Amino acid sequence: MNGPETEGVGGELDRLCELANVGAGHAAGALARLLGCTVRMDPPRVRVSAPGAEEGGELGIATSGVFFEVQGGIGGTLGVLFPHPARAALLETLIGDPDPHSEDAESALREVGNMLASHALSAVADLIGARVLPSLPVLAEQAAGAVLRSHQAGGEGLRIESRLVDDAGGLRSLLVWLPELPAREAPASSL
Repeated sequence: MNGPETEGVGGELDRLCELANVGAGHAAGALARLLGCTVRMDPPRVRVSAPGAEEGGELGIATSGVFFEVQGGIGGTLGVLFPHPARAALLETLIGDPDPHSEDAESALREVGNMLASHALSAVADLIGARVLPSLPVLAEQAAGAVLRSHQAGGEGLRIESRLVDDAGGLRSLLVWLPELPAREAPASSL
């Protein structure tokens, strides 16, 4: 289907990807400064998941995540995810704690998630010239993919993912934005 409706959806998706790109770039810079190594971002990828679809890979059961409801100039949910190897490396670097379920580990994950989300959303707010506010961070120690699905319940399953990787290509974090899409107008009925 081509036409004005399709072009409008494509244009909105392009705009959302550009916002995700800018935000992820700022988050990558913040993570690089924190870890003292080079961190770059891969270009954002748009994913559409079918209702009830199970996630694997980077969004599998061993993935931790910090989640934020986003309000203001843009809306939706932002997740900062740490698959198991990335979480272990991050905690080792920051606190050297072998217990990934300690209070220190949980606090470190919340703080890193908060820092990355704040940098990403601040850059987006500057770009669109509007206030963008994250909620308090909510930590999911495991099964972050299931948390994402719960935020998509009843939605279209659209998400924009940006991988933050080190020089060796090792995943350091995954930013996942579930944008709040504008409601589509119902076609006018003819009488």
